[in-house]
Amino acid sequence: MIQSRSALNYLVVGSMLFMTAIAALFVYFSLNFKGKITLRTVQQTEFASDLLARSATDVMKDGHSRGRYFDLLEFGEVIGVEELGIFRLDGREAMTLEPQAPLTSGRSVQPGEMASFLKSVESMNPAGFFDDVKDTYTRYIPLKAEGGCLKCHMTEGEVLGVLRLRLSTASDFELLGYMQTLIWVMGVIVLMPVAGLLVAGAVIKEKNRIFSQLKASKEEMEKTYDELKNTKYYIQMILDNSRVIIVTTDTNGRIVEFNREAEALLEYSKDEVVGKDVLMLYDNPRQRTEMMSSAGASDGDVWEVRNREVRFRSKSGRVLHVMLTLSTMVNEIGRIIGTVGVGKDITEQKMLQFKLMQSEKLAGIGTLATGIAHEINNPLAGILGMAEAIRDEGDIVLVKSYTNDIIKYSETARKIVRELSHYSRSANSIGEEKVDIAEVMENSLKMAKHSAAFHEIQLEADLTRGLFISANAVEAQQVFVNLIVNAVHAMGEKGTLTLRCWREDGFVKAMVKDTGVGIPEKNLSQVFDPFFTTKPVGMGTGLGLYVVYKIITKYGGSVEVESVLGQGTAFVLKFPCTDDELIG
Repeated sequence: MIQSRSALNYLVVGSMLFMTAIAALFVYFSLNFKGKITLRTVQQTEFASDLLARSATDVMKDGHSRGRYFDLLEFGEVIGVEELGIFRLDGREAMTLEPQAPLTSGRSVQPGEMASFLKSVESMNPAGFFDDVKDTYTRYIPLKAEGGCLKCHMTEGEVLGVLRLRLSTASDFELLGYMQTLIWVMGVIVLMPVAGLLVAGAVIKEKNRIFSQLKASKEEMEKTYDELKNTKYYIQMILDNSRVIIVTTDTNGRIVEFNREAEALLEYSKDEVVGKDVLMLYDNPRQRTEMMSSAGASDGDVWEVRNREVRFRSKSGRVLHVMLTLSTMVNEIGRIIGTVGVGKDITEQKMLQFKLMQSEKLAGIGTLATGIAHEINNPLAGILGMAEAIRDEGDIVLVKSYTNDIIKYSETARKIVRELSHYSRSANSIGEEKVDIAEVMENSLKMAKHSAAFHEIQLEADLTRGLFISANAVEAQQVFVNLIVNAVHAMGEKGTLTLRCWREDGFVKAMVKDTGVGIPEKNLSQVFDPFFTTKPVGMGTGLGLYVVYKIITKYGGSVEVESVLGQGTAFVLKFPCTDDELIG
């Protein structure tokens, strides 16, 4: 096909060159015809004028008469001369019947011709000019005294008069006009195919250009299609081989993409969920709404929520704890086309954290054991002493007094056991509830007193009741027990312990502050890391503050540490208020 197009192009170009050459020849001949006809007219006039000049000499050598002059004029009619006459040197016609009488009135050299007339007289040579208006050629030939004229005129070579010969070229130029018209018509006829060829050439050139563009566009589209196909396959491979849950939705919350990890963990096939509401995957659909609201999704702007813990429910009803990052999905022009959620299954990690917290709780109970044993031994010793006294006492009043002491000591022991039992109870048996942060801190302080010596500890408490947070009461108590015990140990059981709780900017804040040795600045960033401790081996597990951090963040809170070496440390906790608290 390419070779045939090239041959056609060459044919068109060759034809155009050939037709152009023919048209150029037509134009050339048209422009040269007038010059050739003019030259022919001049040559004809010169020939006729020379012939008539000799004839005039021969005719009039025997004398000047009107008859002889008319005989001369008849020569002009024979050869087709328009005008013929002999003029004197002053420009008047010379031939007359009577001396000094003009042959005809009005025949004289016209002013426009006088220059050529005088030139012929002065140079004694023929002179002529071409009238472009009348299409005539006029020639003046001086008649000299020679031959037969010497009979009357004695001076040889003297100019006696001037022969004027005027030849019309109108018919020749009329013929030339017809010829030129014919030539131009032929030229136009020739040029029409040339123009057609030019148009055809332009069309063919444009067609070839468009064909080349289409071919290039087709190749580019094929290349782009292959790239998109490969990219789509590659992206699909990434989705299918990612060990995280990836779920995308459109702007209406309907599922669009559902990768293999999501299929494996949530037990739904992709075909089962595509096009359905994504809320079907949540154990509590309100969690998604809260995530989007907290990120300002209702404003229509780009938003994201990172690392938020949610619960998914599989097809079989199994609950999965997922650490989810949810964000808007934006196309190349910046328009929001949906959401993309990337989640990691942390169910096993949650179980390990739970066991770790329970282990830490048991470790805390072990730490409390010595103090609690001392606390229980005191009332038990009193009960034993009172019982022995009753056995040997006969006074009923005294026995009754001893019995009251036994009851008091028993109540004290039961209270200690009940507090310990409440603290050690599994948090798994109690869900989230609305708890008063001040009450939690008070109960935590009571438990901490069983495991640390508070004899030389000065307590400063500013606990405002009615500040509610949503949490597990046992886990919240575990947080403050760990912080209070750590504070007492940091002070060497001697110093000032400050407990505060207050509301600020829609949050409930709590502070546990001590006047202990403080934490070095280099360790501040590590205090919440698991198994990090500055205590001697055997004196700490390094899990207390890690468990504190995990519990606080579990309920949407945060914790900050401020510490100065030699002056003490302050832990400031921040929790979201419950809805009731915000309204109040």
